[in-house]
Amino acid sequence: MTTNHTIPATTAGEQRSGNGDRLGQQTRSLTPRLIPVPPPSDEAGQPAMVPGNTPRATTHLFAWHLVDPFRDGFELRMDAAGRPLARLTIGGIGIPSARLDVGGQRFLFITNELGNRQVAITDADTGAVVAEFEWQRLDRQGTLRFVEGGRLRWRRTSRWRRTFTVVDRFGNLLVRFYPDGRALSDGLHTPLAPSVGSRDDLTLVLALGWFLQVSSGAATPSKPVPIP
Repeated sequence: MTTNHTIPATTAGEQRSGNGDRLGQQTRSLTPRLIPVPPPSDEAGQPAMVPGNTPRATTHLFAWHLVDPFRDGFELRMDAAGRPLARLTIGGIGIPSARLDVGGQRFLFITNELGNRQVAITDADTGAVVAEFEWQRLDRQGTLRFVEGGRLRWRRTSRWRRTFTVVDRFGNLLVRFYPDGRALSDGLHTPLAPSVGSRDDLTLVLALGWFLQVSSGAATPSKPVPIP
């Protein structure tokens, strides 16, 4: 007596489907996965690099806030948060002057006698001249020269806009100033926290820019902010 073994019926479509699944698995296993690999933990938080191992320039928004309307005292903050970076007090009777306190150092902004277009920045402790600013076109264009080297140009962007820019000797934009106290740094590699004892040239430029705007009447600061 012959026993007939029953074989489950399988359609041709199901066979092709099974073969296709196995072929698809093999194909996918040979295809490289294009999923980005996260950096190691010791590389997290490092600044982006450009060819030559140079940190990519970062843009920051600074702002001078009026904190003492009786003495024209302003505090500099970065990105609308954090502790004050510097304090600038603007005064003078007839001849504008200012005092900048930053990082335990004090600098004086002294405008020379009437008719002279120079502003000297001196170290308050030693009396040494750090930099000098000279107008080429009063209230519109001037040049800042550091004693240790470096020359920057200050200029108004247009006759109808009360914004100013600082560029290097090659015309590269460094800082853009607005009449309300904001200053946008563009493409700077300057460290925001210089080593102890070193001079903060970026803060000097920010302070000079605001001093020039206030003393020339181009500034329109916001209402005083409470001192924390």
